[in-house]
Amino acid sequence: MSSHPLRLGSGVFLLAVVPSLWAQAQDVVTLRAGLSVLNSDNFFRTSGASAVSERVTTQSTGINVALPYGLQQFDLDASLTGNQYQTNSSFDYIGQNYSAAWRWSLTPRLTGNLRSTRTETLNATTDSVNPNLRNKNKTQSTELSLAYGLRGPWQLTTGLSDNSSINERALVGQSDNRSTGANIGLRYEAAPGTTLAYALQQGRGVSNTDYTSTSHNLTAQWTPSGKTNVGARLNHSQQRYGPTPQFDYSGFAGGLSVEWRMSGKTSLQASWQRDLSSYQTNGTTHAQTDSFTLSPMWQISPESSLRLQYRHAQRLDQGNPTGMPTNRLDYLHDTSVSYTWQPRKQATLSVTFAESTRQSNIANTDYVARQLTLAAQFAF
Repeated sequence: MSSHPLRLGSGVFLLAVVPSLWAQAQDVVTLRAGLSVLNSDNFFRTSGASAVSERVTTQSTGINVALPYGLQQFDLDASLTGNQYQTNSSFDYIGQNYSAAWRWSLTPRLTGNLRSTRTETLNATTDSVNPNLRNKNKTQSTELSLAYGLRGPWQLTTGLSDNSSINERALVGQSDNRSTGANIGLRYEAAPGTTLAYALQQGRGVSNTDYTSTSHNLTAQWTPSGKTNVGARLNHSQQRYGPTPQFDYSGFAGGLSVEWRMSGKTSLQASWQRDLSSYQTNGTTHAQTDSFTLSPMWQISPESSLRLQYRHAQRLDQGNPTGMPTNRLDYLHDTSVSYTWQPRKQATLSVTFAESTRQSNIANTDYVARQLTLAAQFAF
């Protein structure tokens, strides 16, 4: 089996860099450990009397390295998380996660970033063909990006990417995905914190069948004051499945986010976004999700804070591959409140209560699920 050059390059990068990081200044290294206990009254997200409660205990250990060296910056974050399920022990798993980056600059005008990430998590039981079996997902991504400064505030950007998302078992409407892509674009920086950028991305991949993708991406960042940040994106994507053209789709997506620091102790984050994703069934080609999120935070004291988050989402099946569209419509509501206390610089304690609900026009798919999480995080 041959290795993709980008993935192989990221592995060599890790092997070469990590030993030298330990050999240099130890203050660039942070070790961490964590423990959390989650109690859920509806683990499988089912409706009515069929709800099953569960307790999940998670232990984590990790390392973070941030090493500047001249015009270069090396970053590494790696962790292991062990998850034990009290009742459904077949769902136990260990997640191996990392994020490594090399941000470099050959000249003040030519800069770049080589980044590689890996995450292992469980798919939601509601997305699995068999919700009673564990379904772990492993996602890996390697990206190389370059930026070259033109005259004045203009930059030319380009990049390559290699991505994969592999599931342990079958999902409803989704499958394993592997893709590679390339992009080129232009970026304008009017002032620090105020940018406008456009990029054209072309990609190829395999998901059930071979496909090609084309996307146009427009992004903007604006800092109208020292207390407010605004971000916006607009995207048009087109996905074409050569062997199965009935699953082709295209459309617009985007988002708008605002972060407002109202005072020295209070802040507010708000966002709206539309996402499109492939979702292949007898009656759908893709899904469109519109969501609105509101998250105020109160810094009660230097050691404690309180955060509330509310998310409302509308998910709609799209497309008509076989002449019988499903037209499924789901409304999802997620509300959580978190209290965080940092009695020492090295220790952070938190408690979070969350409630998630779904209302659907498909019978027997509504649910209400509540979770209580206690967590402790330590850094050294």
